[in-house]
Amino acid sequence: TFQDDELSYALGKQGGTRKKLERSSEAVVQYIGHTAFFSGARPVRKRAREYIKWLFEQLEGPVYVEGWEDRDDCTVVDIPADCIGYITGARRAALGSIEEEWGVLMFFM
Repeated sequence: TFQDDELSYALGKQGGTRKKLERSSEAVVQYIGHTAFFSGARPVRKRAREYIKWLFEQLEGPVYVEGWEDRDDCTVVDIPADCIGYITGARRAALGSIEEEWGVLMFFM
């Protein structure tokens, strides 16, 4: 269950964040009122719940994915500090375009 501002963030502009969650997790993600519903096989529902948790965590700062080395859905790439602005792009545009093209979620750990 979400607060108004959380729901707005989880939905994203024109449903973009919800669509990214669906594409990256392979689950169907819908919001009814302030509640999120996940549909699909148990592993993809679990992944969608984790992904949405990480999305909210990144609002507070860098996200650390515990056990990422053992996951088949995580890749960590070291980015030199002087390249972070370029990689992120204006208003996160560069990361957003990569997420869109590849059907992934990207954030800094």
